[in-house]
Amino acid sequence: MSRFTRLLAAAAAVVAAFTVDQLTKAWALSYLDGGRDIDLGLGVSLRLVFNPGVAFGLGGDVGAPLVVGVMVLVAALLTWIVIRVLRRQSMGATALLAAAAGAIGNLWDRTTRAETGPLSGEVVDFIAVDWFAIFNVADIFTTLGLLGWAALYLLRRDHAPISGSTGDGSQHRG
Repeated sequence: MSRFTRLLAAAAAVVAAFTVDQLTKAWALSYLDGGRDIDLGLGVSLRLVFNPGVAFGLGGDVGAPLVVGVMVLVAALLTWIVIRVLRRQSMGATALLAAAAGAIGNLWDRTTRAETGPLSGEVVDFIAVDWFAIFNVADIFTTLGLLGWAALYLLRRDHAPISGSTGDGSQHRG
């Protein structure tokens, strides 16, 4: 597969995840507006809320600096993924693409739903798990992407030895 094809596939994956996230948020905004709550059972419901912070509402009072910081992190992550894909070192890159796509979906909310100033928008959340949190599809992509990447990294068997190490605990002297 050519570099261009690999990059195109990666971009398509991000666009697909972003689209699914935005379509589900559009549905939530239109169908759950006005305080409508749909009980799915087992402590799970669909309930529209607007999150000014990041995970679990943390950082809601930080505002634009928080959004800029997340943008820098996502840009760095995407750069790292592109480099890995171009070098054919894509172990875990697919999982991280899902994480990046989720972050982009929530950043999109922050920028397009801003009413009180730049980057002041709130994220649309609507999947409520009573004992846990209220989140959205972007959060699912981000969480599963990071967990998938961590699992792949921890479970792979071909860890390269640290430079200067022979892998058996002794040091190579050169």
